[in-house]
Amino acid sequence: MARGTGFVHRLAAAIAHIFYRVNAVGAVPAGPLILLPNHPNALLDPALVMATAGRPIRFLAKSTLFAGPFAPLLKAANTIPVYRKQDGAVVGRNQETFADVDAALARGEAVCIFPEGISHSSGKLEPLRTGAARMALSAVAGGTDLQMVPVGINLERKTVFRSRATVAYGPAFRVPAGAPTPSLERVKALTSEMADRIRALLVEADPRSDAELVERVDRLYRSERPQPQGAHATLVRRKAIAEAMHRMRAERPEWYASALIQLRRHDDRLRRFGLRDGALDWQLTPAAAWAFIAREVPAALLLVPVAVTAGVTFAIPYGLTAAAGRVSTDMDVTATAKVVGGTVIYAAWIGLLTLVSWWVAGPTGLLVSVGLPVLAIAGLFAIERETAAWLTARSWLALRGAHPTTRVSLKRRRAELAEVVDAVNDWIQAP
Repeated sequence: MARGTGFVHRLAAAIAHIFYRVNAVGAVPAGPLILLPNHPNALLDPALVMATAGRPIRFLAKSTLFAGPFAPLLKAANTIPVYRKQDGAVVGRNQETFADVDAALARGEAVCIFPEGISHSSGKLEPLRTGAARMALSAVAGGTDLQMVPVGINLERKTVFRSRATVAYGPAFRVPAGAPTPSLERVKALTSEMADRIRALLVEADPRSDAELVERVDRLYRSERPQPQGAHATLVRRKAIAEAMHRMRAERPEWYASALIQLRRHDDRLRRFGLRDGALDWQLTPAAAWAFIAREVPAALLLVPVAVTAGVTFAIPYGLTAAAGRVSTDMDVTATAKVVGGTVIYAAWIGLLTLVSWWVAGPTGLLVSVGLPVLAIAGLFAIERETAAWLTARSWLALRGAHPTTRVSLKRRRAELAEVVDAVNDWIQAP
């Protein structure tokens, strides 16, 4: 990998891991291959692939991006331009694109194509363009032993900082050799197969309404019925929940509405008592309390000062970055706007504080330019760690202060809701 390409990959991976809590499912094999991800999140989708693929990846990007502010990064990453009619480009230049892809694959490289051709927030896989299939067939016709890898990018709350992102890599499949000029039927058949394989890796849920509900149902069911752990098991469960929700709304809307009302009432009661589902099963013993105190107090003595210092130091750029994200009205670019805006704003803020430090303390003040980024990252994880500890302590105190029948009532309601999920699953599985 060229030095510039390696830098861009490391930078993109760092950005992905800072903005999201990233999980990867599956693995990318060696050898020449085409990665086929869905495209829900503009410029952060390539960053997520770079963060999880485990090998250098070359991307295709629309040609108009090479005339904008991202051009240096795209060129450093050895990105291949695609010339689209809707962008006013000369589509005949796509012969160059096909040639570049063929050459890269012949060298054993991995190429990533977003076959939907657009970034979107529909929450489902959009119809695929035929370009990826035609490129794959062209490479195979040229003698490349090509593998294709479907990729599912699943975002719990895609515009929310530090939410969960799961990138699932499906089984690789090969494209059999055929005629040098593939028929339209063969291109369509391969495109259809690609869509089926990508869709199998996706939790298809509208990010404006359903995605959070899918996550909530999964958390409730998992707290009542012990489930396999890990990113893959979670992905499989949530995919099934999303599909069941779609069917319920279409075929049993009254059942869906009734179940949703029951869930909302349960959540209202939990909020009233300051509790979460998992807390209902805690053992409220003095030994457990002292173990928690012994573990968390020393950590708090170390991390709370870091969290407070970082929070005060970066309160202004944090607020400005959040405002930058609100400027965008399209969900598929909101996270990108936050990342781009945040990078510029935080860099400017660190530069300003460095200049002030240099003016006050002389050349030694320039060390601030090194210390502040470290403080920002350390503060981020300290805030997360201590927030989780505080929520745990609050739930424990709420349980201790609640009437003995409160927990019994809440657990009974949770069990009833889990039975609804079981009944829906039985209905789905019925012949």
